[in-house]
Amino acid sequence: MNRTRNAIILVVALLIVVVFAVVASRQNHGSTTPVKLQKVAYTAFTVKLPENGVVMNSTTVTVPTLVGGNIGEIYAKAGMHVGAGELLATIENPTLEYNAASSQADYTNAVANVTTARVQEQNARVQYQAQVDTNKSALDEARRVYDADASLLAQKAIARSQVDADKAKLEQAQVAYDQAVAQLKLGAVSGYGMDSVQAAQANAQKTKIINAQNQQQVAFTRITAPMSGIVQTIAAESGNALRSLQNGDAVTAGQTLFTIAADNHYVVKAQVDEQDIINVHVGQAANITGQDFPGHVIRGHIVRIDPVAQKSSDASSTAMQVLTTIALDSSPPFLKDGMSADVDIITSNVPHVIAIPTEAVSKNGTTSYVYVVQGGVAKKRTVTLGRAGDSTTMVTSGLAPGDVIVGAKVPGLIDGARVTPLPSTSPAGSPPS
Repeated sequence: MNRTRNAIILVVALLIVVVFAVVASRQNHGSTTPVKLQKVAYTAFTVKLPENGVVMNSTTVTVPTLVGGNIGEIYAKAGMHVGAGELLATIENPTLEYNAASSQADYTNAVANVTTARVQEQNARVQYQAQVDTNKSALDEARRVYDADASLLAQKAIARSQVDADKAKLEQAQVAYDQAVAQLKLGAVSGYGMDSVQAAQANAQKTKIINAQNQQQVAFTRITAPMSGIVQTIAAESGNALRSLQNGDAVTAGQTLFTIAADNHYVVKAQVDEQDIINVHVGQAANITGQDFPGHVIRGHIVRIDPVAQKSSDASSTAMQVLTTIALDSSPPFLKDGMSADVDIITSNVPHVIAIPTEAVSKNGTTSYVYVVQGGVAKKRTVTLGRAGDSTTMVTSGLAPGDVIVGAKVPGLIDGARVTPLPSTSPAGSPPS
């Protein structure tokens, strides 16, 4: 009897355990885990290098005075737009004006002296040639007389003394002619005893150079804009930083009078950490944003990378930085010189690839996997990864467009678990941003 009762109790206990197991199994089978879903699609894989930068004018020049004197007139004002070559100010310097007028007169006289020397030289040459022609005629006549008398002597018609006298005159005429020819040749070299044209030309060239220098000094008294742009600053009076230069103020050669910035052509200067500069190249695209112009993204590209690294501007940092210049593709009117800016340098941009949120990837040793959701069940799937960015990672195999994955790690999630999508402000099918 006891054995029967014990057997019945054992059977009832086993039934109770089985019932509880079945109920628990059904309860577990019906539970779901809320997860963030991400639909896989082809997208562009972008890696950005974030940096801080400063907006600057692309070209800023200082305009000095190249001569000393006193301010005659100032025509430019800070903030004024000026064109290339436009008159900004004048300098008064009577000494320069006097020197220029004097050297101009000297040059004019020197040029006139060249003309005079040419006329005198021509006249002297004519005189020398006339002497040659005269002596040639005398020589020809002396030779004719000598030849005639020599013929008469042969006929014993005249005395020998006459022929000897004729011969002496012929020799004298020959000497005079030779001397006249020699003087003509020498005169062509020496200027015929007058001031040579070469000397006058050399003096004219010398005075021309001096005059050009003096005229240039006078030209320097007109201060003009070297390029189109906006006048940024006008120099302050010496000894009074609060007062701009005024008419009559003294200035010295080399003193800066104006600063001009190019017309609204801005660049952004960014300091890139020495460890990141290996990924930065001239021509790379960059996006510029800033708290001073919220909601605006300005495109640009790198145009210069300084060849020398410099110490960080952060006194607490020991890192070296490389100054990088980014030219802006456009310069909106709200940009101002000196504004702070946030810079995203696009170091990698691969179009048409599968990229998923990095936080969706889990690892088991060297194996990477994600959870693919099919029919409300999360299935573990091994994937092969490519390059990793700040928030996304390329997947080279294991996923296909249209797959839906768990987009973020969920503690305790296991293969085969039932999942339900978390509410999202964006469509489940949107690609990763």
